[in-house]
Amino acid sequence: AVEEGRRIYDNIRKAIQFLLSSNMSEVLGIFFATLLGFTLLKPVHLLFINLITDAFPALALGLEKEEPDSKDSIFAGGMVFDIVYQGLMITVLTIASYIIGHSMEVGYFEMPKGLSPDGMTMAFMTMNMCEIFQSLNTRSQRASIFRLNYQNKALFGTMIMSLVFVTIVIEVPFIANMFGFTSVSLTEYAIVLGLSVLVIPIVECIKFVQRRIRG
Repeated sequence: AVEEGRRIYDNIRKAIQFLLSSNMSEVLGIFFATLLGFTLLKPVHLLFINLITDAFPALALGLEKEEPDSKDSIFAGGMVFDIVYQGLMITVLTIASYIIGHSMEVGYFEMPKGLSPDGMTMAFMTMNMCEIFQSLNTRSQRASIFRLNYQNKALFGTMIMSLVFVTIVIEVPFIANMFGFTSVSLTEYAIVLGLSVLVIPIVECIKFVQRRIRG
C-alpha cells in the first residue's frame, strides 16, 4: 500500500509539473503578445488547449511507474525552476511560430500588429504540439525519456488523440472558420512540427546538465 501510494504521489507531481508549465506558457504567451501589440490566441483557443491538449495527457501521466529517486515535497528537486523554464520555452516557440506565420502571410518579415489569421493558426498548432511533446518530457523529472525502460501506452494514446483533435479543428472548414483559422500548407505544418519537437532536445540537454550538477 505504501509503495502504491508513493507511485500515485509521484504521478501527481508529474501531472502538476505538466499542467503548470503548460498553463504558464499560455499566460506568458498572451502577456508578451499583448506587449508586442498582437493577438496570439483567442479565449476559445485557450479553452480548447486546456480541455483537450492539457487534460488527457495529464490524466495519462497518472499511469506512470514509480521512480526510485522520489522527493518528499510537491515542489522539491527544482520543480519550480523546471516549470518556469519549460513554460518560457513553449512561450518563445509559440510566439516565434506566430511571427513566422504572419511573415509568410504578407510575403516578407514583419512584426505583426493586431490580428494575423495565419500567425494565430500557426501559434495555436505550435502551442498544442509543444504541450503534446512536453507531456513526454514530464514522464521523468530528471531521467532521459530515451532511457526509461517502460512505455506508457495510455500517454501515447492521448497524445495521438490530442493531435487528431487539433488536426480536425484546423482542417475541417466549418470548424476552422468558427475558430478563425486559415488553411495550413505542408511547409507551414513542417515549420510548426520542427519548432514543437524542439521541446524534447532542449529539455533533454537541461536534464543532462542537472544530472551532472547533482553528481
